[in-house]
Amino acid sequence: MINTPLYKTFRLAVALVSSCFFMIACENNVNEVQALSSRLGGVDIGKDVTIYISTGGKMSAKLMAPLMKKYLLDSGKMIEFPNTIKVDFYKDSLHIESKLTANYANYKEAENKIFLKDNVIIYNVLGDTLWCKEMIWDQNTSKFITDQDVVVKQHNPIAKIYGKGLEANQNLTDIHIFKPQSNSFAILSDSSGNQPK
Repeated sequence: MINTPLYKTFRLAVALVSSCFFMIACENNVNEVQALSSRLGGVDIGKDVTIYISTGGKMSAKLMAPLMKKYLLDSGKMIEFPNTIKVDFYKDSLHIESKLTANYANYKEAENKIFLKDNVIIYNVLGDTLWCKEMIWDQNTSKFITDQDVVVKQHNPIAKIYGKGLEANQNLTDIHIFKPQSNSFAILSDSSGNQPK
């Protein structure tokens, strides 16, 4: 075994360089982690988050948001999405059947409901679309519920329905408007299946 003063100095230099390299690598990783999630004043902050939601072992939705804030309250956890939220709903793990966007959302774990507001839009692959200012997405029942003004555009028959209050399933194939308004309209096909001209 080599045990000269020069060899000991060389081993010490290699050890110092290695430890410096390790510390630099760790420092970079810590900064990356802090950029993704930091804790400020009791709030966990995540940026550019993607959350997968599963039902019965199958992916049922993918939630995406540029900013997520998680609070620990007396009543439990609350997660807030203050700068828009997007959700893709899946028929199975591969096929999207509807999408949701809103400018703001918050989720209270104890209630298992997501409150959506400001330009809430939901649309499905068939072309049905729902607009409203505020809505609850109840994850227990997989339904959207609101008592606010709504506008629904349907593809068959082609219709635009204005109303107040609504309950609908996540893929918009079952929509119940509580109070339809008189300014709603529908374009009905004739008996041959052609649209009127």
